[in-house]
Amino acid sequence: MLGESGAGTTVTSVARDSWRVFFGYAVLATGTLAGAVWIAGHARHISPAVHTAGLVIHLTSLAVGFGGVLIADSLALRWAVGRASLSATLRGMSRLHTPIWLGLAGLVASGCVLEPNLSSMMTQTKLAMVLVLTLNGIQASALSRRLRERGDARLTTGLLAWSVATGLVSQVCWWTATAIGVVNAQG
Repeated sequence: MLGESGAGTTVTSVARDSWRVFFGYAVLATGTLAGAVWIAGHARHISPAVHTAGLVIHLTSLAVGFGGVLIADSLALRWAVGRASLSATLRGMSRLHTPIWLGLAGLVASGCVLEPNLSSMMTQTKLAMVLVLTLNGIQASALSRRLRERGDARLTTGLLAWSVATGLVSQVCWWTATAIGVVNAQG
């Protein structure tokens, strides 16, 4: 009886600590994005050379970050159709975390010198997508840990739903932000 109580307390404590870590990272990420928006709003007289360099970094970061996401999702689809084990899929995906996060960081940093129209509803929507995307990526780390713990065991309905929701949110945010970026670049 005592062992069961102790185990339950440990699981509850770990879950509570996971949420604390998530909220800590979420506050840090939100503050970082707010800082980038502040910098973008106060950056004046961006030279053409800096603007061009920012655009090159922005497009490269998009290719690296979004490309990593598309590869990760293709690995997930291979698992879903039975062409790969869950553990192999997760190993492949884990290699993509760094390029995805570097791509996202590069997009945010380079966006500061691209003179975004912060009063535009489209730009505000894009910024909201970046925030949701970032928060989704943070919670995806907890999901990855839970999935790795299962090994190749069949996923519960809850874990499967969580995984699908995470992937869908990621795709919606990346595609929406990219489309808005293309439209904003036209005019």
